[in-house]
Amino acid sequence: MHSGMKDLKRILLVNPWIEDVAAYDYWLKPIGLLYISAILRNAGIETHLVDCLDRHDPELANHTGHLFVDRYYGTGKFYSEVISKPECMKWIPRRFKRYGFPPELLRKKLRKLPEIDAVFVTSIMTYWHYGVSDCISVIRDEIQGVPIVLGGIYASLIPDHAQRYSGADAVFPGMGITPIKRALQYLGMNRKIEENWFRFLKPDYDHYERLSHAVVITSTGCPFRCSYCAGWSLWGSFNQCDVTHTVDIIKELVEERNVKDIAFFDDALLINPGFKDLLDMLAREDLDARFHLPNGVHTRLLDEQTARLFKQCNFKTINLALETVNEDVMRKTGDKVSSTDFSRAVKLLNSQGFGPKEISAYIIANLPGQSFQDVKRAIEFCEDSGVVPKINELTPIPGTELWKELTACGSIPEDIDPLMLNNSLLPYWWEDGLSLEELQELKSIANVIKEQLTNV
Repeated sequence: MHSGMKDLKRILLVNPWIEDVAAYDYWLKPIGLLYISAILRNAGIETHLVDCLDRHDPELANHTGHLFVDRYYGTGKFYSEVISKPECMKWIPRRFKRYGFPPELLRKKLRKLPEIDAVFVTSIMTYWHYGVSDCISVIRDEIQGVPIVLGGIYASLIPDHAQRYSGADAVFPGMGITPIKRALQYLGMNRKIEENWFRFLKPDYDHYERLSHAVVITSTGCPFRCSYCAGWSLWGSFNQCDVTHTVDIIKELVEERNVKDIAFFDDALLINPGFKDLLDMLAREDLDARFHLPNGVHTRLLDEQTARLFKQCNFKTINLALETVNEDVMRKTGDKVSSTDFSRAVKLLNSQGFGPKEISAYIIANLPGQSFQDVKRAIEFCEDSGVVPKINELTPIPGTELWKELTACGSIPEDIDPLMLNNSLLPYWWEDGLSLEELQELKSIANVIKEQLTNV
């Protein structure tokens, strides 16, 4: 327990900026942090949010002199500044940037807050840890003597690293309600917490003055066990939200907040047995909104009814999970999709009027045992199917089965700085994967096909 801590009344929630060689706002919102805000408010705690990735924060435009306009359906570029490279990547010819709020703007916001009793900081990618620690350093400097706790995906996947390097007073790994309860216990707080938060509470979007888009999840966890993915291990089980409750969340965002673009960020959307019911209810509501599926859709589970409902609900972005056409690699990584499943799903979507401007396919590049020709064949398969190919370069994620294999055989050092696992940096040093030149050629081929398919 944090010594001398009084009963909490006011908690600051912080979504840190990103420090990376590249970043883009593809419908990013800290959905977990927004649910935490709802949980805390439900328990009688006042919450304040500082989202350092909010492109539409009015103070950001005033501070930087830049007006950040949306591009594709509510997505857009972050404000960025070139910063010093960490020592581990100084030799790599890439600029390192901070994406999101400048530190001076964060300081300004922190100084305007009422007295804060504790700070909850979230985290996402393990290779974004420098952004987390630098953000916490600013918070520590401005709000002295207040405990800072860290949670989220980075904190859950490599908690020892987070405890050692983040600068937080305590790290609480895990997803769902358990780490929140543990954090509040650490802070000396005694409040009743809603155990069934996902079924009864709504993500707290009230913190945002303007919403160009919103994120919704209908389920947590994933029943698949893909070797390269950490989704199933983070949550431990697959849970679904009540369909009517999810529709209420979406209606409120569209009708009361005038949100035009809604992105579903489930790990396994079509596994949810209630998802068709949700689509059917949304179709009957006839909402003035566009819907997007940024995560890969499992083509084996896509049927005619779902494709029809996608059209009726005004889905504009459908990313299909192809991953690879190499059957040996497919079996080793999870075996959840086949070329036959993919072709059938594309035909179903085409029959409803979807084309290359709406349908894309994720292809993973740099999987162990995968050759240049394997990836090229997958790209050509997309072209033949009339689907835009998207190259997803592998990022080895600590704790996954693939990570264990690569570290066990010495392919990747176990003590490597997580930043160097970033798929943008991996090709510069990893000898067991595709070369930088090969990956650039594959992306060039995919881009040419995209131009040909979408400019018809």
